[in-house]
Parts: sequence; structure tokens; C-alpha cells
Amino acid sequence: MSKSLDGINIIEFDSNMGAAYATMLLAENGARAIKVEPRGGSRERGTPHFHVLNRSKRALELDLDDRASQARVAELIRWADVVVTGFTPARLRQLSLDPESIRRMNPRAIALGVPPLGSRGPDADFDANDDLVAARGGITGSQWARSGNPVALVFPAASYSAGVMAATAAVAAILARGPNGAGQTVEVSLLAGAFSLHTGGILRHEKMTTLYHGPQDPLGPIPVYRLFEAADGQYLFAACGNATFWGKFAIAIDRPDLVGDPRFENAPWGIAQEHWQPLKDIIEPIIRTRPRDEWLRILRESDVPCAPVMSRQEFIDHPQTRALAMRREIDDPTLGRMIQMGLPVFLNDTPGEITGPVPKVGDERAASQWLAEPKRDTSAKSDLRVAGKPPLDGVTVLDFASYIAGSYGPMILAQLGAKVIKIESLEGDSFRHFGFGFLGWNQGKRGISLNLTSAEGREIIHGLADQADIVVENLRPGRMRNFGFDYEALAARNPRIIYMSVNAFGNRGPEHNQPGFDPLLQARSGVMAAQGGHHGHPVYLTCAICDYGAAMLSAFGCVLALRARELTGRGQFCETSLLQSAMAFQAGEFAFYTGRPDMENGATENRGRSALSRAYQCRDSEWLFISLSSEPQWNALLTIMPGLPNTNWDTASTEPDEGALAEALAEQFAKLNRDDALAALKKSNIPATRVNHTRELFDDPQVVANDLIAELSHSQWGRVHQTGMLTKFSATPGTIERAAPMLGEHTDEILREYLGYSANRIADLRAARIVK
Repeated sequence: MSKSLDGINIIEFDSNMGAAYATMLLAENGARAIKVEPRGGSRERGTPHFHVLNRSKRALELDLDDRASQARVAELIRWADVVVTGFTPARLRQLSLDPESIRRMNPRAIALGVPPLGSRGPDADFDANDDLVAARGGITGSQWARSGNPVALVFPAASYSAGVMAATAAVAAILARGPNGAGQTVEVSLLAGAFSLHTGGILRHEKMTTLYHGPQDPLGPIPVYRLFEAADGQYLFAACGNATFWGKFAIAIDRPDLVGDPRFENAPWGIAQEHWQPLKDIIEPIIRTRPRDEWLRILRESDVPCAPVMSRQEFIDHPQTRALAMRREIDDPTLGRMIQMGLPVFLNDTPGEITGPVPKVGDERAASQWLAEPKRDTSAKSDLRVAGKPPLDGVTVLDFASYIAGSYGPMILAQLGAKVIKIESLEGDSFRHFGFGFLGWNQGKRGISLNLTSAEGREIIHGLADQADIVVENLRPGRMRNFGFDYEALAARNPRIIYMSVNAFGNRGPEHNQPGFDPLLQARSGVMAAQGGHHGHPVYLTCAICDYGAAMLSAFGCVLALRARELTGRGQFCETSLLQSAMAFQAGEFAFYTGRPDMENGATENRGRSALSRAYQCRDSEWLFISLSSEPQWNALLTIMPGLPNTNWDTASTEPDEGALAEALAEQFAKLNRDDALAALKKSNIPATRVNHTRELFDDPQVVANDLIAELSHSQWGRVHQTGMLTKFSATPGTIERAAPMLGEHTDEILREYLGYSANRIADLRAARIVK
């Protein structure tokens, strides 16, 4: 069966996890990918992350610093359609792998860079790892803790995010190149990946207030959208995400009087902050009266969204996980029999495939065979794009989605140049009550509001769908069919339509029709338990990896389907889910084999993975993050901080994050202001960075230099600062044309432009409450 990226060749130079993940995602959708490793193999070989993120590739070994390898490198680049690197700009120039050098060797090659902190700015040449990027990108500083101090995540979220976004950008660049076009430079930094995981929070406006006041609760944001401990010491998450679920929850716990209690008016999200703790004090003892499984049965019978806190091992063995083919057994030549995740995006007509495990060190026969074969020509049948226009110029997207998991994917497509029409009911997207957060998931779209159940409303939708390229929806399975807007109905009218379905548990399996929110999949997938660690309670991640992950994967699936349509002329049904994104954004953690390391060892106040990779507070109360990885770095630290224990590197590198060495370092940093400490560390080549809170991102010189913040004009709020362009294209730059739309803001404009409706006809529809 054909795949979306048939005929595409990729060379990846061993660098970081974001670059590796992007290449794996492309390889498993048909591209032929060769990974170039140092002599003797990558230093990451043998780690679970390496043996997941590098499957489906072939391998070659080269010493890139040896000038004798340059001819071989040039041969590889001439063979490639996409060249993937994760190096800093200085390292790229040193290796002659910078975009200009690649262009000279192969003008059609797409140079895909996944640098740590972007290619511009004062820290562009700082080779930051994922922990440092998470600190700089606001993830560590925004994770809730009772102390209010930074909390480091126990998995490389920024790298996973950058990998998916980079894969999406690569396919968009392939689409933009067409059959006769030139290549270009494409960039998605790890820092941009961090931004992509909390766009709803990266907003600044003088009238903006936080939704969550008071102390940070690592069990969850509000009293009825949080973790609860049951009688048997096991935890569950109850997600009363709207007033209907709150009412059902109150009945299920035999306290219907709570709904009428004036203290809890406007529940769940609108409860006054001073009443949060009183409501928790009422509910928590009730939940502690029964075992977890009994509560899960009661809540599910009452149609209240809920989930048990599970381990990763339990989740990958779950029947619903198996139903979506997300549990795969792979014979790895190095680590032996492994259980890994399956494919996180499904395309019905051009499905992806895991083509094999990571090859052994030195096994270069398969890669050499590819290089010896004539290059396949699978150029698009037509090239409708205009040079210099965004990659998805001319693509129309109908966005029926709400919440984050549905809405953010079309926003990514809008940044890539697609015309996105947000279709809402007359009541509007339920996430509009998040105020400014709504702007962070719906940037760049136009909005139309109409009665979807009316004959006139359905006529409008059919007229738009006849001209559209992509439909994105995230309703529970079967709901779009009730409206008559399911894939089969729309494809019968428009065979070129690409239909992306995003839901909680997929469209098949024993629990596919369960309601789902991000924390329910956090709970099930093991990430809450892993973040809390073996000796603490599970932790709610404020970085909504399941929601944002599903949205990013949906955008990736859409561009894959556009590429497939250029090859086949047909649209197709595509899908992803919160379940799949929960695994895709813990890809390396979902690796099970004999000898697997402990990756579930977090803590509710986790400052880092060790004394030398950890956040520390400075004299001015600001925080920084250090991450040492070599003996020279440790020796340099001893030089500038003579008060530290004079122990050897082997001992220091194994010191825990709360041991004697961590305490000594904390004392040293407490004597210095953060800027002074960072200057001294940088001068001694010790990897360190500031820990940014979200509010600090807007003025960070590195963020500003890489255009990761945009200033937009909103119809109601005026000038708003929010997430900027996350993917950079040198020849076909994307665009942010507008802030998020008001409800029905562009109804008249869309009806005139696409359907030719007159002003009188639109007025009649509005008078009849068909449109807003």
C-alpha cells in the first residue's frame, strides 16, 4: 500500500531527540531515512529513547570532523530531499552543514533544523538539552507545586513537541517545493517546541487575569477537576469540565444540594476562589469512603468523565490501547524484545508503518543499498502554489473543533498559510469561557456562527465543504454523522476532502465512546504517576501534553494527507486521539524490555534529575537551571565555586537532586544574583539558563530574537501579545494574519466569499437565527 511520503529521501545527522523524532515520524510515513552517526555509534545508543526514536531508519557511521568524510557527506546530501540536523548554528558552520552549504550541494534539498534555542539571538550557539530548554521555555516555571517553586518534568516534553512540529514543517516544505521548485531552510527549535505546549498561557494584555487564583494545587486546578484519593489509597481523576458534568457529579456523590449552594455558583470554572478549599473539604472525605474502582463505576454510570491513575505498563497493556494498535512488539538487535508505542496518526488510505528496529552499530548494508538505487520520482501531479507564498497557500480548512485538542491543530495549519474557517454553533465554542486562553488556540482563523441543525445551516456547511480541502472535528464518535457532516457524507460530495477526526480514545475499541479530557489521559497514561514518583502522590501536569499533542499530531496528519492527495488525487479519512498523543509525547518512556531503567522516579517538588541537573534559587529569588554532562564542566564548576565538596566527577554525577551536593550548590547559588551566576557559568562553559515563568517569556532576548512572540490586533481587546511563528521557512514563510475571531465575526464575509450570498439573504438568515 502506498504511503504519503513515498519517494522522499531523508538524511539525519545524529544530534538531539527532537531531530530524531521528526525523522522517525517521516520515515514511518514512507520516507527513506538514513541516520548518520559518529564512528562507533551514537553515544545515546542503549537508552530507551534512542531505540524508540530511531526505529524505521537505516544507519551510516561517519566522523563529521574528519575532512576525509566531506565527499561522503556531499553524496548523502545530493541523495536527500530533506536534511535534518539539531546542531547550533556554529556547529553547522563548522561541519559545513549550514543551509548555504547544503544549498550548494543540492539546491532542491530542504534543510530542516531543530536547534536547541533557535538560530538567532544571544544564546543561539548554546547547545541546551531538553531540561534546559524546558526551563527557558516556561514549562518548568509554570508547573504547579504547593511551594510555588519550579518543577522539572521527568520526560523530554519540549523535544517531543519540536519533533512533531518539525515533521509537520518538513511535509509542508515538501508540498511548497512542488515538482520543479528549489529547496529552502526550515526551522523548528526545541524552544519553539516548548512554546507549542502552552500557547493558551503565552498571552499578555493589560486586562488579562489568571483563571486560577491562590495556591497552586498539583492535584488539579479547581475543586471538581482534579485528582482524588480513594479509600484504598488509589487515585482517580474526576473531570467536571462543564456545568452538566458538575451536576451529574454532585448527584453521583449523593450531594445534589451542592449545585444549589450559593458558594458554588457558576461551577465548575466560575467558583469564587475563596470557596475552592471549602468545596474540596466537602468532596475529599466523601471520595475517601469507597475504593477507587467503586467510584469509577459510580461516576461512569452517571456519565461523569473520570479515569484511574495508572502506570505506563498498565496503560500499554490496556485493551483500548491494543485496539488502536498502540502496543507493538519489536525485536531490537541490541536490547532484545521490546514493547513500544504504535503509530500516533492513522491515515485510512495511506497508513504509516513501523518498518524495523534500530539497526546494529556498523550495519550499513541497507543504507548503502538505498544510496545505490536510482532516485525515485514521485513529484506532485500539479503545482498550484505561488513562489514566496506560505506552504499551505490556497488550502481551505473547515474547523468544527473546540477545546485545545481540536482547535490548536487548525491554528498550526493557519500559521502554515491555510485559510481556516472556525465553524461554531450559535452558542459558540465552550472554551470561549477561558477568555484570553481562547486566543492562544484560535489565532489566525476566521469565524462563522450558525445553527447546525437547521436545513439552511446544513446547506451552508455543504457549500463550504464542497470547496474545502480539509475538515477537522473533535466531537465524540458519531456526532458528526448525526449532523450529516461525517466523512462518508462529505466525501460523496467532494472526493478530495481530507477529514481529520480528533477524539479521546479513537473510533474503535471497548472504550472508544468515553468522554475525555486531557487530564484523564494524563492519569491513564502513567505520566501523573511518573511525575509524582514512587513515594508521592500523582501530579497533574499544567503542560497539557495530551491536548496539545493531539492537536499537533492532527496537523501532521493533515499535511501528510495533502501530500498523499497530490500523489493519488483523492482525499481520505484520518484520525488521532488523546490516547495516542499521551503515548506519542512519552514515546521513549513507552519502551519496555529487560533492563529498562526507572523512568517513573519524579517527585511532587521535583527540581531536576540530579544535583548537577537541577533548578537552584539565587539571592535575588530568581531561579536558574544547570545541567552538567562531563568532567571538564564539573571541574570548571569547582573552580568558580571553591566552597563545593572537592569530589570526583564519577561521584558528583550520581549525586541525587536532594542530597548533600545539591544542598551545597543551593548555598552557593543563594549568595549570587541570577544574572551574575549565569554570567560566571557561561564564561566557564557550564551549561545553565534562567528558569522563565510564562510572564517572563515576552521580554527574554532569545525568545524575541527568534520571533516567538507576536503582537496582534484583536477586535475586542486591541493589541495582544501571544505566541508567534513556531515554524520558520526561508522561501515560503508562514503568516499570522489575525488574532482569534469573535463569535460569528466573519459570518457575512465568509458567506459572500465562498457562497455568493447577498446582503439581503444574510440579513434574512440572521433574522431567522440561522446565523449570528
